Amino acid sequence: MNQGPTPSAWASAMLALGEAGDRLAARVRERGEADGTGDLYLTMLGALMDSYLNQLSVDAAHPAFLPCTGYFQHLGSPNPDTVYRRAPIDAAAAYRITGHRGTASDVSLMAFTEPAMRSWPARDLSDFAHGPDGAIDLIASTERLAGHTGDWLRLEPGMTCLWLRSVSDDWGRESDPELAITRVGAASRQRPAADALEARLAAVAAKVERIVAYGMTRVDELAGAGFVNALKTVDYAASGAMPLQHYHEGLFDLAEDEALLVEAEMPADCRYFSWSLTDRMLVTLDWMNAQTSLNRTQAALDPDGVLRVVLSRSDPGAPNWMETSGYRSGVLQCRHQGSRQPPVIRTKRVRLAAVFDHLPAGTRRVTAAARAEALQRRQVGAQLRRLW
Repeated sequence: MNQGPTPSAWASAMLALGEAGDRLAARVRERGEADGTGDLYLTMLGALMDSYLNQLSVDAAHPAFLPCTGYFQHLGSPNPDTVYRRAPIDAAAAYRITGHRGTASDVSLMAFTEPAMRSWPARDLSDFAHGPDGAIDLIASTERLAGHTGDWLRLEPGMTCLWLRSVSDDWGRESDPELAITRVGAASRQRPAADALEARLAAVAAKVERIVAYGMTRVDELAGAGFVNALKTVDYAASGAMPLQHYHEGLFDLAEDEALLVEAEMPADCRYFSWSLTDRMLVTLDWMNAQTSLNRTQAALDPDGVLRVVLSRSDPGAPNWMETSGYRSGVLQCRHQGSRQPPVIRTKRVRLAAVFDHLPAGTRRVTAAARAEALQRRQVGAQLRRLW
């Protein structure tokens, strides 16, 4: 019997991607999210874009710091305050990293082994920035190169990529780093072998499905453990967390007439915080065009040192409001950095109309005009950061 021609590598890869999408869509429906498949497909496209940039188009002999998780590939709950870029490396080779640090409050390099996501401690690039413009010129290698006396970053066996993180909680007023990475002694790049490209293409569907399924599983684990409208402390130290960074996570599940009041007793030595919302795939909600995140510049602590944040679909006029953007359910993720101990956090589900009954007397009300002005500042500030 004639079975027809063998599918091309492209057709096979697209078929595998389609089958992965069908499996994930079935899982979305099983969770009771009949309207969630559109979000899923956009998320898969983001993962596909990430796969192209960081798996298909680059190699360790010709690296570049390219966008990875972030505003466009927003899987794995990226921090809205952080611009993430990634470069593949071969730990046995040597690389030169040049450029400028920028003025963002926290700029670092962290090495990973992928896909296992084993990580090494982050290295603050302020250690290598010189002069008034923060110029950087360093060699990264397992051993210092003969005759090299400048800045040096040690590479360890097993490292397969370097992540460049730029954290700013004053969007648009601080500049992100501009760095280039080149392999020392690398020849010009030649046309890739067809079989190698086809092998990478064949692996894309599994990678996309793994990334999306990971986020769904993390959210389901929170729900299964009972952290609904409640938060738990999460340890991400083994998978790339920054030093002295504490995480709290939990699901919000709110009707249209409900709000979640979250109160955090902030330690005096906490130098940075960022709270953000995700959907049920752990995809951070659009932080440019809605107030779905807050940091120390955008939020205000009350005189008693407590950070009081209100989550709801509609704006109650509370100062520290986080908009759920039409999602009934999702995840609140809180990052706090610098303090030895994490903050103490309490949650309370309340009626939306009664939010101010649960806030300190005298809490100011934010007008619609002031909220619109804040939204425009977010849009401008986010766009002035490096998105690409």
